[in-house]
Amino acid sequence: MQSGHAVYQGEVGHLRLLPREHGFSYPLAYYWLDSAALTRTALAHNGIQLERFGALSYRRKDYLTGASNIADAVRDKVKLLGGEKLISQIYLLTPLANWGLYFSPITLYYCYDAQNNFCYLLAEVTNTPWNERHYYLQKIQPEQQHYQHQKAFHVSPFNPMDMQYHWQISSPDDSLLCSIRNTQADKHIFSAWITLKRHSLTKQWRKRWLIRQPWQNVQVLLRIYWHALKLLVKRIPVHAHPKTKDTNA
Repeated sequence: MQSGHAVYQGEVGHLRLLPREHGFSYPLAYYWLDSAALTRTALAHNGIQLERFGALSYRRKDYLTGASNIADAVRDKVKLLGGEKLISQIYLLTPLANWGLYFSPITLYYCYDAQNNFCYLLAEVTNTPWNERHYYLQKIQPEQQHYQHQKAFHVSPFNPMDMQYHWQISSPDDSLLCSIRNTQADKHIFSAWITLKRHSLTKQWRKRWLIRQPWQNVQVLLRIYWHALKLLVKRIPVHAHPKTKDTNA
């Protein structure tokens, strides 16, 4: 278990194989936050504002609703989704609010038991432009990295609902991997992934990153629409939102 606040830097990538190929990858930084140390002092030591405007800000409203304490809210959601183990520690993997804007296609909550074993991954998935949220719970098994289930949430208008998700999840260490492969009738249609390396949240790291990516959340949002336009040009079929109420929001 990687304790304390830190940052994971690397890339996010998408690859569509059918009905036509389309792919991309971009630099990305996600912040690793210890839910037990979300205090003004602890965050400020790492250059993060608490409930204030700034280059990097943690704001409770940006995350899972429920209890005022994010750790309690995660425990409640895990239990609601069938988790039975006692969770001792929770870490957030999040882009944070950036100059007042929070935007995250996926936020991950890494849950550990009293023996420091990685036991649950709670994935908070959002869709654009509907701005809805859905939660997938993966019950982590020792020595297992692959998990699969039926797709249950409309994310991209270019992917239908009748798909299977195949997750690859590593236990975070000096590196971190999380990927999702979409299949339909046993055909590999689409993949998305983040591959990241851990860094200390030093002043020097923050300065270099914010010069390189001053508005990461804005850039991510713009790229979503830019690649949506490219998919339309390539005549990738569009699937309407099913309009059903999500029971796991």
